[in-house]
Amino acid sequence: MKPYYETPLGKLYHGDCLEIMPQLEPVDLVLTDPPYDKDTHKGGMFTGEIKFGNVDFPSINIIPIIGNFLKASNRWVLVFTPIETLGEIKNSYKDSYIRGGVWDRIVNSPQISGDRPAQGGEGIAILHCPGKKQWNGGGKAGIWRAMVERNKKQHPTQKPLKLLNELVGQFSNTGETVLDPFLGSGTTAIACERLKRKWIGIEIEEKYCEISAKRIEAERKQLKLF
Repeated sequence: MKPYYETPLGKLYHGDCLEIMPQLEPVDLVLTDPPYDKDTHKGGMFTGEIKFGNVDFPSINIIPIIGNFLKASNRWVLVFTPIETLGEIKNSYKDSYIRGGVWDRIVNSPQISGDRPAQGGEGIAILHCPGKKQWNGGGKAGIWRAMVERNKKQHPTQKPLKLLNELVGQFSNTGETVLDPFLGSGTTAIACERLKRKWIGIEIEEKYCEISAKRIEAERKQLKLF
């Protein structure tokens, strides 16, 4: 396979992750944000230049695809998901499911109708392949607090770099390999470049491959300056 873009630490592939993942060597961490559903983001307030509601890609059923993520990893698998889906993931992967984590977005969009509580955050399904578990978070709870991305957002569901820095740093070690099968605008790869992790990104939409490549290259230039 020829990468769409690569750096000394990582490679970005343009294509369907279900076709590309079986061709890869197992990684140490799968960390990804699949396009799980439009309802979660529908009607969100402005966060930068793009609304959460402007989701322009088809949603998928993430439950069976998590099995593919577990095959691609030797250790951890972290998947962003609606909080309501965590129970279904646990029931589907009882031998691998470790914990349901939460991304507390701190300032969440209000419930415009006012007749029910607004969404509290997003879930993070935390799974592990057979074997000894190790992470760098000590005894901290599975709650990660970070503001939603507000700085020239280039993807409808773009995650904040602070959040992905913490997840990459806590669930992988220097020199290990992180896979994001739905790379989007490339934030997982940027976190890996900062933390000296090897990375593999897969993105089916070419426009986001191009955005990722430009963002990663800009980050690499910044890192050279410091």
